[in-house]
Amino acid sequence: MTFRNLFLIVTYFVAMGSMRAQVLDEEIGFIYVKAEYLFETGRYEDAIKQYNIVISRDAQNKDAIIHRGMAKYGLAAYKGSKLDAMMSIELTGITGASAALLGRSFAAMNDVKAAISSLSAAVALDNKNTDYLEWRAAMYESDNQLIKACQDYEQAMNLGSISAEMKAKSLCGITKTKNHPTKTLPGKTTPNDHVDSLPSDNTNMGNDDQTKKPTEVSEGEVLSSGTKADDAASGGLNNPPRDSSVVDDSEPKIIDDGLPKEDNYVNSFVIDDDLTIELSGQELGRRKIKEVPSILILADENGKVSVNVCVNKAGVVTKAEFNASMSSIAKKSLVSLAIRKAKEFEFEKGTYDLQCGIMVFKIKGS
Repeated sequence: MTFRNLFLIVTYFVAMGSMRAQVLDEEIGFIYVKAEYLFETGRYEDAIKQYNIVISRDAQNKDAIIHRGMAKYGLAAYKGSKLDAMMSIELTGITGASAALLGRSFAAMNDVKAAISSLSAAVALDNKNTDYLEWRAAMYESDNQLIKACQDYEQAMNLGSISAEMKAKSLCGITKTKNHPTKTLPGKTTPNDHVDSLPSDNTNMGNDDQTKKPTEVSEGEVLSSGTKADDAASGGLNNPPRDSSVVDDSEPKIIDDGLPKEDNYVNSFVIDDDLTIELSGQELGRRKIKEVPSILILADENGKVSVNVCVNKAGVVTKAEFNASMSSIAKKSLVSLAIRKAKEFEFEKGTYDLQCGIMVFKIKGS
């Protein structure tokens, strides 16, 4: 065999190997896309099967690992989600997503201290993520660390989270406010919008040098560190006020538009002989349903699967997440089905930007 022939044979096998690798990569990519679709539509059990195939062929696929962990969390397989979070950390180091998943897994297993530690790492890596802030706030709240919880809710509110705004108001007495137009001196500017923020332990409020805790704020009270100049101090129309700061002649106007009431009226409706659904929380029970999806549940046991849901103003379900503490059934197939069907509900257009409550699937076993 000549050198030329040997070279051609080697080149052929290298090319064939490269083609096989390319085909394999394309196949893995297709499976991954399928897994992502299943995950996004709440078919967690099927998504996990597809992620398993991807990981079996590419053990270094960090996205498949972390998303498989999220799917396991969605099915209340918290030990499995914890293991995937730790696998992701070992593979690529700590990321916001892996730290958050680990923290939520600890939280679901009632390890509050570990949950706060992991979620704090997630916040440190991405302090603009409102989910991380709200998840940590919930842990602080469960541990009765209310000042820290309120600080997280307020920060998430300032970043635009409506759900955090509702918690900041109900738990902490913190509300978004808007001033009436202010008088300013030449060269001075002031924003019209501000937030009544929770004072720290050493913050002085106004001129009385007293600090108030969140539990000391009376209903309708607005916290503010500003002062109003009185008529005597202004020196009249021809003299500028002694204080060159902005003069605001009016009280701030509290904006509560877009925030639903804590109305837990229950809307109960029968799907068939085996299934009844109950909907409640933040006036959701009073909101008209435009379309109920077709639901067929076959189960051997009696019980309920509870799903936390949020609905936007357009009537779209933007969040559906299993609530283990309010469920008596945790069978993966039933949980996955309940989450998927909860997302398929369509509501009439509403008044509020967001309403969050709970949808309970009450199942009668055959």
